[in-house]
Amino acid sequence: MDSSVSSAYRSISAAVDGGRLHSGEWNPSGATTVVAVHGITANHRNFALLAEALPRHRLLAPDLRGRGASRALPGPWGIERHAEDVAGLITASARGPVVLVGHSMGGFVAAALVRRFPDLVSGLVLVDGGLPFPLPVGIDADQVIEQTLGPALQRLQQTFPSRDAYRRFWQAHPAFREAWSDTVAEYVDYDLVGSPPELRSSVCSQAVMQDAREQFQDPDTADVLGGFSRPARLLVVSRGLLDQPPGLYPEEALVRWRSRLPSLTIDEVPQLNHYTIMLHPSGATRVAESVRALN
Repeated sequence: MDSSVSSAYRSISAAVDGGRLHSGEWNPSGATTVVAVHGITANHRNFALLAEALPRHRLLAPDLRGRGASRALPGPWGIERHAEDVAGLITASARGPVVLVGHSMGGFVAAALVRRFPDLVSGLVLVDGGLPFPLPVGIDADQVIEQTLGPALQRLQQTFPSRDAYRRFWQAHPAFREAWSDTVAEYVDYDLVGSPPELRSSVCSQAVMQDAREQFQDPDTADVLGGFSRPARLLVVSRGLLDQPPGLYPEEALVRWRSRLPSLTIDEVPQLNHYTIMLHPSGATRVAESVRALN
């Protein structure tokens, strides 16, 4: 495993099929290892505030294949492929089972990992993701993806003349109009690749489309957590990707999931949106509380 060391944060990488999976590591001396998996157009800097909220925990967070510093890893992509990559990171970098956190699409990756590699995980926290979304009648997956991820997909095709221009783009995003911070600025800065005046997102749009299609399944037949029997929690927020109500999981869906997965503790978080559950101190604190509650 390669690493470049600093006091509280360092970059590491682990061998996976096709190259190396690049990751961030916070609090390297922490006694308990938490591995956090980001969402579909995100990167590992999504978890900087969670690391601050868990100062006694070692936090590992990869850039998934097709994103961030792992953008050059080849396809195919897909939820199972990401689960294999994260399992490789855990095997290379942790001395025993880890607490696994998955945000948004990262929740689907985390769920796939515990189904396939349950011995690598001591506890699971899903954050506004991981439970399949049903396809509305008469609409195919690509249409739903366009409706939900349309603005994000458009961003992946854009270029920006400067880092300030990219920050201004994000500052105007509804999710951050009242929640902009230095942490968010560092998160969006990390996403940029290329050189001015043609900076662009590091995220591969082909990876996004393949990964997104796999998040739609029949909830009544989906094998979500397999035989995973260790503590598992889900946090859901009340507002969506554009800070609009309701969140991704309406109340009627949560009623069904509580019936289907009684071993999964589901907590609803008001006021925060799909981004600020991780990129606002109050959201990161709630996730950290769920991590600690697994013990």
